[in-house]
Amino acid sequence: MQSTEILRTEHNAVLAVLEQLDRATALATSGIPVPRDIFEDILEFFVVFVDHCHNGKEEAAVFGQIDWDARGKRLVSQLIAEHEVSRRLAAAYSDAVTAYVPGDRASALALANAVGAYGAALRQHITEEDEELLPSMEQTFAHDEDTRVAHEFDRIELEEIGEGVHERLHGMIDSLPSRIGRWAPNVPV
Repeated sequence: MQSTEILRTEHNAVLAVLEQLDRATALATSGIPVPRDIFEDILEFFVVFVDHCHNGKEEAAVFGQIDWDARGKRLVSQLIAEHEVSRRLAAAYSDAVTAYVPGDRASALALANAVGAYGAALRQHITEEDEELLPSMEQTFAHDEDTRVAHEFDRIELEEIGEGVHERLHGMIDSLPSRIGRWAPNVPV
């Protein structure tokens, strides 16, 4: 199904960014002065791609469009609550990025705490969606419903996120391994 494939692809992008964020954070906590702009770019990804785009697609085009049984309603309520938790954890990450001073271990440790909490929440959320939400969509959506949802995803990307933003963020994702790798020359990318 087109709509579930889009969401799976976005989940993979989030997991790739989290992996790179973990690398950058580990370097920073070891005292390496990883530039703040790397963490700021990842923050933009979390706010624009994860929350506004990905979560926005689910909330606008998926959650309210399906006739859910009691189990499905519980799942949707849980996922919406997790989106709210994610927003709070992203705000804590934002605060930690603002306070981060490259080369300062104390600020890097505070950043690492925020990264750990947010990363754990996102990974758990993605697992739940991959194991519960997406299979439910595949069982529930007829072909025309899947097409309509996929078109709504496109509309959200274009009209609410902005033309070219999705592509720009994917370019940022692709740049992370080399940008972070500059600060760990003896560590494989």
